[in-house]
Amino acid sequence: MPMAKTETTETTETTCTLCEGTGWTLIEEEGVELVRRCECAEGRTRQRLLEQAGIPARYRHCTLDSFELWNPEDPTLAKTLRAVQEFVDLYPADDKGLLLMGSVGTGKTHLAVAALQQIMREKTPPVRGRFADFTALVLEIQMTFDGSGSSRDILRPLIEADLLVLDELGAGKTTPWVMDLLYYLVNTRYLEGRVTLFTTNFSDFARGQTESLTDRVSARIRSRLYEMCRRLELRGRDYRAERLASREGGLHL
Repeated sequence: MPMAKTETTETTETTCTLCEGTGWTLIEEEGVELVRRCECAEGRTRQRLLEQAGIPARYRHCTLDSFELWNPEDPTLAKTLRAVQEFVDLYPADDKGLLLMGSVGTGKTHLAVAALQQIMREKTPPVRGRFADFTALVLEIQMTFDGSGSSRDILRPLIEADLLVLDELGAGKTTPWVMDLLYYLVNTRYLEGRVTLFTTNFSDFARGQTESLTDRVSARIRSRLYEMCRRLELRGRDYRAERLASREGGLHL
């Protein structure tokens, strides 16, 4: 009876030809030999930082090139895309962040995450970036009420990040104590000159039953945002709803 063949999987690890796996290269400048970090080590650092940034899997595909100008009747799409690309190009020379405002489905999170990832992949030295969802952050802080954790431990990596995306600012209800901690986060980043990208579904003007951003996050946080960020507003319709309606309409043809 013939013996069954066993499949073997070979794993090979490519060794960098510049540093031979040490992470350091020897160069000569003006007759002096110097040791510098190899490009491969920097690439591993960037990958590690991206993995630690907390970017949700749903948004890891986001790039500025893939942002779709899907509605020709909405000039704010192209205008905002240009402004975000300019922010990426200038970083870190400009210490102003961005406040992306607009209703649900207008592309705010896509643009913010795309900017974060491009900066982390391209800028030198490597940038420590973080993504935080406002609702999840508030929930994490509230879960420390029973003594199971420290709110400062939750906020520390967000405070210390070179570049932070705080998504869905103003979503959900918060207690005055939680609002104080959020002000601490925003104000500390402001005082230390760290750049932040905010997205929010709320505008600066209450419409009907809808609250303004100031109503949601307090006047003192909104005041800080004026100093920290350039305001960009997306005024179009919900991309996801429009695309879904288009597909469902096509099924009935």
